[in-house]
Amino acid sequence: MLIHSVFVAALLIGAHSDGEFSILNYPKSVSFKGHDHLKESNLKEVYFATLGFSNSQFSNWKGLYINDPFNLAEGIATVVVEGMPSIDQPKGHHFPLKTDTEDDSIFSTLKDGINLRYPDTATQIVHVDLANNLEDQSDNNLFKDIKIEKPNKNTYLKNEAENREFLKDIDLLNAIAEKVHSNIKSDGIPDLFWFKLSSLHPVVDLYGENSTEVKEAKHLLNEAVLRLNEAFRKAYNGAVLFSVITSDASHTRKTRSILATGKDRQLNLASEYSEDFPVIFNIVLWLCVVLGFSLLAISLVIGNMDPGRDSIIYRMTNPRMKKDN
Repeated sequence: MLIHSVFVAALLIGAHSDGEFSILNYPKSVSFKGHDHLKESNLKEVYFATLGFSNSQFSNWKGLYINDPFNLAEGIATVVVEGMPSIDQPKGHHFPLKTDTEDDSIFSTLKDGINLRYPDTATQIVHVDLANNLEDQSDNNLFKDIKIEKPNKNTYLKNEAENREFLKDIDLLNAIAEKVHSNIKSDGIPDLFWFKLSSLHPVVDLYGENSTEVKEAKHLLNEAVLRLNEAFRKAYNGAVLFSVITSDASHTRKTRSILATGKDRQLNLASEYSEDFPVIFNIVLWLCVVLGFSLLAISLVIGNMDPGRDSIIYRMTNPRMKKDN
């Protein structure tokens, strides 16, 4: 019964932690085909292959094809939408995404890979969390002058705190798109741009997935994403991989911790497990089951044993003990 419960719980968690990997622009040297499922932990392999970097890991994913190994992407630009399985982007090539890691770990791996490949070159590596209102970009000359005083109100979204935060992020994306073409130049050195937006799923929680407000919010986000994609495409003359990652894993974690109060609500209290945890767990679980049944079987055999005929212990004991019996 316990095994069945664990299995059902794993299925429920997996069903609510899926997402989508969308490709809106890619260089002519690569192509994307099919709609095979992709693990989020394998995204770094896709990005590295697009940049022409060698990979220490190997994946059987058949969605990426290298057409020209010498003229690959000069930049990667990705928009990460947290808490949503999809934003219903009508354009681009879409792949079902299985969430099994954090998107920040993908960025860190890409950053380390680029710095390792170009240790003495000033590459442009930018991580923008829109929730921080670009305050963490004070040292970045690309976007440090962008300031949004009041969000755009020419929408059907009501004047709610969730809506204001979302509209502010949309305005930031649009302002960044205006800066890209003038501030970013193609120089043959790989660049990395990572934009994180987490303000959409509070709007979904407020109005519901199929509400008019959510449809309007997705429409605004898709327009901003396409505008940003076009800006990067022009800046790199098409030699850029522009993608969108959506995942509702963070939304699931937030739902489980909604009863937390105070500082606990902002803390990630979940334990961290390595990739080997499922293997170790299954080894320990089934070993305990086998040993338990083995112990039970041995106990039953010994309990029903005829001491006069079968037991070597009885025959080898002191004859005086036999007489006493």
